Amino acid sequence: MLGLLLAIVTGTGAARNLWLSRAGATAEGVVVRQMDELLVDWRNELPGPLGSSQTGIQTAAAQRVYRAVVEFQAGGTTHEVVANARATVHLYPLGSKVDVVFPPGKPERARLRPELPDFWAQAGLLFVATLVGAGSGYTWWKLVLRRAARRRVVKTDG
Repeated sequence: MLGLLLAIVTGTGAARNLWLSRAGATAEGVVVRQMDELLVDWRNELPGPLGSSQTGIQTAAAQRVYRAVVEFQAGGTTHEVVANARATVHLYPLGSKVDVVFPPGKPERARLRPELPDFWAQAGLLFVATLVGAGSGYTWWKLVLRRAARRRVVKTDG
């Protein structure tokens, strides 16, 4: 059942990304501002040997990272989408043009085209998820048939 569930979740995500990259509406967006955030990586800065617990206040150096805010027009109104990618440099400089993809009629669910997963990687994930799902379903069905056969044998012997 776990294999079947994993295949369904993975396959659904891959199919959604493939559909969005092929059938989604595209608009040209412009980077209007940069959001700055502080990013802390606690794993590299923990004092003491690995696995030991420390008491007291722990500190780690923070790093300033930037995320682009892209503005685009859809359906006669202006919408904004925030980039998922964070970096210490401006990946999308102010004023640069970026393609935005969104489900038709739902610009509030927009994503930046450069941040969509690779088409062939998603197609491969969908293929593997299909194989795992089919294999899991087949194995589950065979187990059900085997149990039913055992119950019939027990009933006829008893």
